[in-house]
Parts: sequence; C-alpha cells; structure tokens
Amino acid sequence: MSLFRPKQILNIFTDLDIPYYRKQGFDTVLLDVDNTIAIPNTGSCDERARKFIRDLKDAGFRVVIFSNNNKKRVQMFLGDMDTDYWYLALKPLPFSYRAVCRKFNTTPEKTLVLGDQLLTDILGANLSGCYGIYCKQLQKKDSKMTAFNRRIERFIWRNVLHEEM
Repeated sequence: MSLFRPKQILNIFTDLDIPYYRKQGFDTVLLDVDNTIAIPNTGSCDERARKFIRDLKDAGFRVVIFSNNNKKRVQMFLGDMDTDYWYLALKPLPFSYRAVCRKFNTTPEKTLVLGDQLLTDILGANLSGCYGIYCKQLQKKDSKMTAFNRRIERFIWRNVLHEEM
C-alpha cells in the first residue's frame, strides 16, 4: 500500500520548496492541471500558476504540464505560455511517466510529480519511480469520475495510510 503514499503533502502547490528540491538533484517537474494548479474547467493559467511555473524554470527545472486531459484543454490552460506538455497521459500507468522522462532526457529519480489525486498522480509517480508530491485540491467540486475516485481516496487515506485529509 506504500504505492499510494506521497513523499510529501502540500496545502497548495505554491508551498513547494523549489530551492530545496533543486539542491537535491531534481531537474524536472511534472504538473497536473485541474485541481492541482488550476481550478477545473476554467480558462487559461492564472497569475499565481504562471508565477509558480516561472519560478520553477528560473530555478533550472524543466516544467512539463502532465495531464489526463485532452490536447484542447491543456493548450487552453497554457494559453501563450511557452511550456512543454503531455496530454492524455493515461495516469497512473507508469509507461507515460517514463516516456516523458525519456523525451525530456531525464530519469524518474530526478523527476518531481505534483498532483491532487492518489489514484492517478501519486500512484503513477510511485509505480514509475518518480517523486510524488500530493497537493490538496484547490476546490472541492469534482467531475463525476473524479468524485468517485475521491471516495476511494478517502478510504485509502483513513484505512491504509491512517491519515485524515
């Protein structure tokens, strides 16, 4: 069950200690979009997320938007930002995490994954050897599929990880 355990839990994505992880040798950050760095089903990236992405890049990280969403949603989120992306990632399947690492010339051991779901982001990070960081969701409202996943996640948090979220 350690496959569901994040390496760190953040209240919000901006709490990430960017200099610390850079000093630890991490060079790539895979960012989930909806409910991690953006309110679901909204338009483009807001200023807080833009600044966070800029701060990551300024610290020397390669930033990849890594989403199960379709290309249109990811491009709408990015707007005019010059940031790499990987859509229809099929999270939590580990091959997509490894494929994005190969494409961007890094390894899972040097890759941080920030996401708001245990069953997709964190499970996939752990299966692939990436460093999974759980970000509490930005808003409580979810799509039907995500709402179903959240019920399973609450069970995992309480009964497997023995934590309350």
